[in-house]
Amino acid sequence: MKHCIPLFILCALSWVPTYASSGVVTGPPARSAASASRNSELPAELRTAWLGSPLKRFRHLVPERRALPSHISYYTQSGESLTIGGYRVTGISYGFYKDQLCCIELRVLGQANCQGLYSLMARAYGPSRALTSSSQQWVNPQVSLLYTEMPKGYATVVLSSTTLVAQYRADFLVPINTAV
Repeated sequence: MKHCIPLFILCALSWVPTYASSGVVTGPPARSAASASRNSELPAELRTAWLGSPLKRFRHLVPERRALPSHISYYTQSGESLTIGGYRVTGISYGFYKDQLCCIELRVLGQANCQGLYSLMARAYGPSRALTSSSQQWVNPQVSLLYTEMPKGYATVVLSSTTLVAQYRADFLVPINTAV
């Protein structure tokens, strides 16, 4: 199971279609034979675990300590393989909001690993939308994928459920200028 998490992430990322940046939404992309064979290599627990899956479906998760408290609980999985597409990942965290998987965060160190992972995503999902000089984003109504490299040679990739993130924001972020 420890070698399957990166495959799970790539399968989950397959839900961010290449047309996401164009604003055209026609439903999830058709699965190729390659993604079908990747799914058959995963244990049943991970083949059926997508964003929004309940925390109780996951085993072997270890609570992660964060410097800032949050209403999102983060976990890691000890002993998992930390490579994706041949590029080294320094850490993978799983965020749960209201006991549902709302985000997966990858941390990447080294210019070659950062550029390789970014190129992998650009080939798979097409052009991204530049948010800043160091951040790129792919979005569809269900999933958001954010790549941020700052400083150079240190990247964070966050795959998140747009529905659960919107719910989190509605629950905890106070709108500006609410005084009457």
